[in-house]
Amino acid sequence: MPKIKLPEKCGWFYVLRLRHNGTLGFGRTAIKNIKNYLQKRYIYPCANKDQVFDYLYYGKYSQICALENHIKNELSDKLLILCKDKVEWFDPKENITDKQLLDFIEKRCKLHYPEIFKVKKEFLPFSPSNVFKNLHEDLDKFLVTIH
Repeated sequence: MPKIKLPEKCGWFYVLRLRHNGTLGFGRTAIKNIKNYLQKRYIYPCANKDQVFDYLYYGKYSQICALENHIKNELSDKLLILCKDKVEWFDPKENITDKQLLDFIEKRCKLHYPEIFKVKKEFLPFSPSNVFKNLHEDLDKFLVTIH
């Protein structure tokens, strides 16, 4: 019997460090094919085939959206400003580490978002060659509960 069950409307939350300049960022998407999203949103615009999602979370889309909004609100003073707009990238001067961001994300998920799960370490970092086939047919194969 599978342990992980999710509603129909799911999405992804990702953390990445841009390979061309080392900037740490995050985001969300409801697009089911995360491989195509990585390619079209990050690999092609940066012209860097080595770009990956360093960390991925998957779950109920409303909780994914709430998590992203929480990060934007709580860490607003650490976000990069480009062309007068705050973006989903951390200002490099803030020296935010992957560990700090992951701890922040996972603490919030444990307390408030029980239907967000993290992608297992063996599938990370996620690249276009690391595709989740039939994700919903075997969620337990790819995802783990946040402890």
